[in-house]
Amino acid sequence: MRNSSRSPSSRRGWFAAIGVSCVVALAAAPAMASTAHEPLGDPTPDIRPGPVRVALTTVTTGVFAPVAGITAAGQPTRLYVVDQVGFLWDVPIGDRSQWPVATRKVLDVSDLVVGPSRKGDERGFLGAAFSPGFARDGLLYTYTSEAADGTADYKVPVSTEACAEIRPPDHMSVIRRWHVTTTPSGGLTVDRTQAGQGTRVFTFDQPQFNHNGGDLDFGPDGLLYITSGDGGGKDDQDCQTDFDARPMFGHPGGGNGQNLGTPLGKILRIDPAGRTSANGQYAVPSTNPFVGTPGAAPEIYAYGFRNPFRASFDGADLWTGDVGQNDVEEVDHVLAGRNYGWRLREGAFGFDPAGFASKGFQSDAFVFAQPPQAGLVEPVANYDHDDGTAVIGGFVYRGAAMPALTGTYVFGDFTRRLDNRHGRLFGVDVTPASPSTADNVITELRDGPLDGGVIGFGEDSAKELYVLLVNRDGTGGSVERLDQSTP
Repeated sequence: MRNSSRSPSSRRGWFAAIGVSCVVALAAAPAMASTAHEPLGDPTPDIRPGPVRVALTTVTTGVFAPVAGITAAGQPTRLYVVDQVGFLWDVPIGDRSQWPVATRKVLDVSDLVVGPSRKGDERGFLGAAFSPGFARDGLLYTYTSEAADGTADYKVPVSTEACAEIRPPDHMSVIRRWHVTTTPSGGLTVDRTQAGQGTRVFTFDQPQFNHNGGDLDFGPDGLLYITSGDGGGKDDQDCQTDFDARPMFGHPGGGNGQNLGTPLGKILRIDPAGRTSANGQYAVPSTNPFVGTPGAAPEIYAYGFRNPFRASFDGADLWTGDVGQNDVEEVDHVLAGRNYGWRLREGAFGFDPAGFASKGFQSDAFVFAQPPQAGLVEPVANYDHDDGTAVIGGFVYRGAAMPALTGTYVFGDFTRRLDNRHGRLFGVDVTPASPSTADNVITELRDGPLDGGVIGFGEDSAKELYVLLVNRDGTGGSVERLDQSTP
């Protein structure tokens, strides 16, 4: 199947999931249909089962649309699960004999979020991270989709093409700060009636509803990394026919992925403990690669992404799965200041946005054979839509339960085929990753697709992994522990 809105959430019932030189992109006329490139019908080899298999054990079904599983210092027997509909759940994982367990609500932001409210809605509560100093400061940060109110730190990029239909932003992405307290029973909770709760730290407008990124991760440097999609729609270009059959806006010139003047289509890095930003709620690290670059958003850490929905750290190494469009999904090792290619490339291939036509979900864009390009980072691994529809980034495995997967980036895909919610589990050895994409072979970790859509992963304090699923009928979800079953 070919679906041009490849964020995970586009396939989950009413739940959502789901350039070249270091200069600011200049405005240019939108790309028109190309006759110089030959579309590729089958860009990559099929993914085959590998020598290692994993088993799943249900930890809880007390979730709706779980997109991330995180940990807090001092809470080694709990996984905290971000639920897209607006909840942060406490999931006790310490006693396997009690699985499946009930969940307890830590935070409810359902009144703040817009979405998910309809089929394909990619908005909602998308990410959270406890402060590295949580045992001392008790701070939690969240990423939510909220109603645009005209006060965002970054507005939608200005479209000047006559064919673009300028409208108000669909919503804005909001990073908030919360103070967490401990209940008498030892659990965590957020009392939203306390003064200072939910302070807005960093905000940016989104022109369309999809491609929001949404993950939050503290790195070993103590700084907060934020994943951001290209602003949504299709092709990252103005005038492209959107899902509402209206011409897109908010993607001028060569698109947001290549535009250093916007946080859209980027991995961002901020210091939420600082107060030197224009809004007084965070600081821009002086070591960010585009600090001092005229016209560039100084919060940018890396660029050229379409929708880096989930990201994770393996020591100092940052990994993400960047959701593709019509043809190719990719896994990226993210380095400071580097350009990951969108919309010049999709995976390890050239990307031609073609004209502005759409055929249902599919735009008329396509990939074509093109060698690696100077200044653009190739993905570590990629696969095409014969094997899935939307990559869901995971973790490099460092636990004890699956020794054969140590050093393997464990990740997944939302569903093998559009709308059937048969997710898949994959692995690729990244110790170390070859600079050649073709040498980094993706293998399947199950004998077949799962009975549910993969929409996230979690890692506990012992570095063991959990896959987060949404039911095939879209009525709920589950958290499943991964364990090695063979060899």
